[in-house]
Amino acid sequence: MIDINEKFSQKHVILFSILLALAFVVIFGFGAVTIGLIFILPPEILSLPAMDYVLSSINNLFAFVILIIITKKIGLFEDIPWNVRGISKGLLLGIPVLLFCLVQLSGILEATYDYSIAVNVFGVVAALIYCAAIALWEEFLCRGVILTNMLKKWGNSKGGIVKAVILSAFIFGCAHIITGFGGDWTNTAIQIVYASFMGLLFGVIYIKTESLASTIVLHFILNLTAYTMPYVMPNFQAMNPVTFILSIFGFVCLWVIETYVLIDDITKKLL
Repeated sequence: MIDINEKFSQKHVILFSILLALAFVVIFGFGAVTIGLIFILPPEILSLPAMDYVLSSINNLFAFVILIIITKKIGLFEDIPWNVRGISKGLLLGIPVLLFCLVQLSGILEATYDYSIAVNVFGVVAALIYCAAIALWEEFLCRGVILTNMLKKWGNSKGGIVKAVILSAFIFGCAHIITGFGGDWTNTAIQIVYASFMGLLFGVIYIKTESLASTIVLHFILNLTAYTMPYVMPNFQAMNPVTFILSIFGFVCLWVIETYVLIDDITKKLL
């Protein structure tokens, strides 16, 4: 059994990153804690609306706690900058993400729904907590632990920063392969590519703002449209494929421009 310590995490950076991501995806991605709670909690609790979100939130928060313990063990915790003041700068740099969310929400104009159906308040609250829990542990894993550890190893050069950002983003994207076990591999492939692109942008924003809080907030906002809309707008149907493709195209254009500019700006400071 491999001992996860500071020496191993720095000597075998890529292997450490892959093993850590794989372990957390398998254990928490499949909902080990959620499955355990299903056997413990009484049926009347499990039958509550949006209880799946509540259980998944507990699962994700548990993953977050375990990650904190691991980072302390390998001596990385103090290297992870939270910097709450960087959130405003992160939101500014995250304009492509925010615009993408707005375009998705514009699908409301094309949606069909019944105003007579009451908003599921419990579902909305549960979805908000779920969005926050996902953002916390995924960002802490991929930017806080994996990217920070890579930067600690390679980040003293332009090539090192670019390598760390690309590899951490690729691992972040590949981690989404777990969604394919639901049976829809086509959608999973799209999600892997989409998450990898998003991971690149989040990576450079994390470095530029020196703030993990900034990417957590952006990740949280990104999740809102996907997880809360069914409870805010009952019978909501997503936008048509043409609108969605155009939004993706617009996002990629903005992403390419901003990622290039940020990487160039960050690496110039090393010259």
